[in-house]
Amino acid sequence: MVNVERVSLSFPKFLLNELDNIVKSKNYSSRSELIRDAVRKYVLENNSLKSEGKVNGLITVVYEPSKEIMEEMSNIYFEYNEVIKSMNHSYVKTACNKNKKLESFVVEGDSKLISSFYVRVQNISGKIYDNILIF
Repeated sequence: MVNVERVSLSFPKFLLNELDNIVKSKNYSSRSELIRDAVRKYVLENNSLKSEGKVNGLITVVYEPSKEIMEEMSNIYFEYNEVIKSMNHSYVKTACNKNKKLESFVVEGDSKLISSFYVRVQNISGKIYDNILIF
């Protein structure tokens, strides 16, 4: 049996409702099982960036569409344009009915440079979601 430690987490009510809906729709036995699954996926995503050499990937980010944040993202694009092969911008409504900007990037190049780009995207102010898929 795996040694399990208990932790306490706090969620906004709307996010907890979404969590409960996923537990039911995906037949998880509990919130804990879903959260463990999500953390495992996050760890695997981050470990995939430790590879050496050339990689391809898809980076997605959702954030508050303010002028300052969009300027910050624009600066990041120019800094990492050598690994960005294409990008797409869309406006979406989140589960809490707020307008957000969704951007996706197809990337190709040195894994360390792509990792650096992803860390910059992860750390923008106003970000509510990010994801990376390396292949």
